[in-house]
Amino acid sequence: MPDRYDLALANGHVVLPGGLVERVDVGVREGRIAAIADGALEADETIDVTGLTVLPGLVDEHFHVFRGYGWETYENATRAAAKGGITSVVDMPLDRPPTLTADALREKLAAIADECHVDYAAFGGYLESDPGEIAAMAAAGAVAFKLFTGGVAPPGMYPGVTAGQILDAMRRVQAEGRTVVVHSENAPIVDFETARIQAEGRSDVAAWDEARPWFSELEAVQRVSLVAEVTGCRTVIAHVTAPRSVDAVREARSRGADVWVETCPHYLCLTLEDMASDLRLKWNPPSRDRASVDELWRQLRRGDVHTVGSDHAPLPKNGDADIWTQLPGAGNGLETMLSVVGTEALYHRDIELPMLVDLLATTPARLFGLYPRKGAIRVGSDADFAVVETSGRRVLDARDLEYHDQPAWSPFDGREVRVYPVYTILRGRVIAAEGQVVGQPGDGEFLSPPAPVPA
Repeated sequence: MPDRYDLALANGHVVLPGGLVERVDVGVREGRIAAIADGALEADETIDVTGLTVLPGLVDEHFHVFRGYGWETYENATRAAAKGGITSVVDMPLDRPPTLTADALREKLAAIADECHVDYAAFGGYLESDPGEIAAMAAAGAVAFKLFTGGVAPPGMYPGVTAGQILDAMRRVQAEGRTVVVHSENAPIVDFETARIQAEGRSDVAAWDEARPWFSELEAVQRVSLVAEVTGCRTVIAHVTAPRSVDAVREARSRGADVWVETCPHYLCLTLEDMASDLRLKWNPPSRDRASVDELWRQLRRGDVHTVGSDHAPLPKNGDADIWTQLPGAGNGLETMLSVVGTEALYHRDIELPMLVDLLATTPARLFGLYPRKGAIRVGSDADFAVVETSGRRVLDARDLEYHDQPAWSPFDGREVRVYPVYTILRGRVIAAEGQVVGQPGDGEFLSPPAPVPA
């Protein structure tokens, strides 16, 4: 009698670790991938995915809920993730108060245990008064630690660290076999340029780009990359915007530094010229001009940009605010990331599906200790899938997006996309179908890291 499976995905084009394979069936048993075959599989449930493409579930390494602020909930944010083809998120520590101790992390994990629609891992941070909390947070399950190069977060939201503290943090995180993620901007340059431009009476969108210039990012990236090289700590430079920052990381990697480049949809798919006078389009750091965005894509195609994270940050926008008082954040990035980046990559930037999967799933899973359980379609891995249309046509409507107790909006509202999720499957269960969430809060599990896996 042939093997029988709980679920089979039949007749799909499947992105496997070796590349895209056409007309493959995938069998699932007890939440894991149990078979990949070129013939029909017997299963209790079969989903015919003819004409669709099966990707591993996306791993979003840059996910904010801002617990304690009231802007977002885990139930809402992970609904958005499920609708966007994302099956695992790595949750940032920018809570109120910030999650900087093992006790705070344990309390947070207990509070959200029944709220999440997708699987989740957690960040910690650096506590100046007790750096030993890094080891305690790693023991409590933190997969990574977030640092800011000085006071470049919104006021009061998250502490910055000095160069010496970055060195201390990286040594400690390296000893725990975890990853550091660094928001890299030179705080004194940002403060000086902000004061100068405000004194000129400027309050337009371009003023934000000038106040947080590309060279403030570059200087901080060079500094962080050097410390990563010295310590051997695996380091991700968050939300890179400037091509010269990518060059700096490439040079550091050539010297053996374990340093990686992350960028985000709003840096790949929006330019300063696109943003015109819409003062909602403010985030840290800013998007850059069209020439810089084009070069960022060329670097990505060469393999020098390694991951794309959503930087989901649904801070409310005030229609009466100017560029200085508006809250930063690109809104609900979870639902739109695959559609916007996938469409731009496949149809306008000569990027093929396997590279897209590396950027959105495989490499994030490796960097945060979740591979091979997550990030790839292979026997033994979790049966997490984003089943996508890659040649459709749909117009993004911000009114369809998940928001908690605030008006829905998106910097990509009205954009036509060719790529979008049809089914999201978490450990063998459909949790979203045709834009509707069909899973339940609590379907998601906490991902406590195994032994580190080399990236």
